[in-house]
Amino acid sequence: MNYIDLVLGILLIIAAFRGFFNGFVAEVASLAALILGVWGAIHFSHMTADFIVETFNYHSGHLGLVAFLITFVIIVILVHLVGRAVESIVTVAALGFINRLAGILFGLIKSALILSVVLLIFDEVDENVGILPADIKEESQMYEPVRNLVPTVLPFLKFDAVDNDLFERKKQRDGKAKKMV
Repeated sequence: MNYIDLVLGILLIIAAFRGFFNGFVAEVASLAALILGVWGAIHFSHMTADFIVETFNYHSGHLGLVAFLITFVIIVILVHLVGRAVESIVTVAALGFINRLAGILFGLIKSALILSVVLLIFDEVDENVGILPADIKEESQMYEPVRNLVPTVLPFLKFDAVDNDLFERKKQRDGKAKKMV
């Protein structure tokens, strides 16, 4: 066990406590709000932009960004309101403790998936920059299992294809840099 295990362990313990205090419904709602907010902003911000132009006669080079942010915030607020309504129903049904226990599990899973993506990205950066020595990663009990969680659980995301694409782009950039010199 080394400091990587300590950091990952502390982050997962914090996620478990947060999941317990927030509860399953709130944890799911927060994740859904983020995902639906981004998706909705991508697909519907043009409608918000049209509304802004028609209502406020606002024309700016930043209109797309403003419309995206407004759409994102509105969707996140709506999803949180739905989450709170569902949580109040769960509380009234006397399922509060079960909600909190399930929140621990969901909080751990959500955070482990997020940490997995962070470690995958870190590995790509570390491969080129050399931030962590390889032996530190190998000595860690948690690094590889957490890192490999997303590619194992969500294999359809094809992280190998992303790795290959990033590798090819790096080769192209390096080739262009050599031609300039």
